[in-house]
Amino acid sequence: MHEELFPNEPLETKMDLHNNKIGMDYFMELLPGIHRQFFEKGFFIDSLEKKMADAKVLKSLDDDFEGYLVYLND
Repeated sequence: MHEELFPNEPLETKMDLHNNKIGMDYFMELLPGIHRQFFEKGFFIDSLEKKMADAKVLKSLDDDFEGYLVYLND
């Protein structure tokens, strides 16, 4: 919804939508053990930090980094 209400440049929009999907997929991976979140923050933070460390630079609308977070290198 944010992307529709506050449009960005095409590459920024692609990054936002791509990372939104990565976040939703990550949540679904965590869902079976979600009750653990109340006891261990490392339950999701360690994996999220790895995803951030492995993120790829999005340079083109044709780039496809399925399964990886992406960022813009301005």
